[in-house]
Amino acid sequence: MLEFRRVAAGYGPDPVLHDISFAVPSGSITTLIGPNGCGKTTLLRAAAGQLPLQSGEILLDGKPLGSYERRELARTAAFMPQVRTVPAITVGALVAHGRFPYLGFSRQLRPSDKAAIRQAMELTGVAAWEGRDLRALSGGERQRVYLAMALAQDTKVIFLDEPTTYLDLGHQFQLLELISALNRQGKTVVMVLHDLAHALRYSDQILLLERGEKVLCASPRAVYESGALERVFGVRVHQASGTYYFTPADS
Repeated sequence: MLEFRRVAAGYGPDPVLHDISFAVPSGSITTLIGPNGCGKTTLLRAAAGQLPLQSGEILLDGKPLGSYERRELARTAAFMPQVRTVPAITVGALVAHGRFPYLGFSRQLRPSDKAAIRQAMELTGVAAWEGRDLRALSGGERQRVYLAMALAQDTKVIFLDEPTTYLDLGHQFQLLELISALNRQGKTVVMVLHDLAHALRYSDQILLLERGEKVLCASPRAVYESGALERVFGVRVHQASGTYYFTPADS
C-alpha cells in the first residue's frame, strides 16, 4: 500500500529525516512515535504529499507519490494536521470541504456527497453541531469536526497528526475506538501519537524514530519486548492485563 524507500526530508538544506525505509501494509494502523523533534510530523507530511522529499521516494499503491495529480491524491489519501487555523465557518460547511476533490466546476454537492457528509458527521458525533460556528467550539470538539472532514473525503488512507490533541482522556479513547472501527472497515491509518500506551494498544505496527532516524518498525509486542522504548524515552515499560503503563527509569 505505502512504501518508504530511503526517504530524507526537511525544511531547509539539512534534512530532519535520514534514510527512512519501511512499509505500511494495506488495512493496517501504523503509528509513528518518538521524542519531540525526532521527525514524526515531518514524515507524516511527506507521506501525505504536503512536503517534498530531499531524496528517496514514497510509493502509494506502487506508484511514486510525486506522480499523483493533486485531485487524484486527494481522492486516495486524507490528511488531518495537528495545528491549523480556525476559520469563520459552520461545522457543516467545513465537513463539506472533504468532498471538494469529487466536485465539478460548479462545486455543487450531489446527493451522494451530502450522504457522505452526513455519515461522517454522525460517525464522529458532530451532526448536532452542523449549524454552529467552528470558532465557538472547544479544541476537542473542533478536533472531532476536522476528523469528520477527513472521513467525508472517503479515501483509502488517512493520515492523522496527533488526533487526540485537546481531548480529555475519555474522548481520547472514544476517538481511538472510532479510528479502530474505521480501520476494520478497510481504512489504512497512519498516525502520530505522543501517548505510548495508546500507540501500543491501538496499532498494528509502530515506527519508532529518534533524531530523524528509524530505530525499529515492528508490531507493538515486538517494540515492547525490544527494550527500545526504555532506551529512547528513559522510562520503564510495564504490562498488566493487556494494558501498558510507564514509570521513571530509576523507579
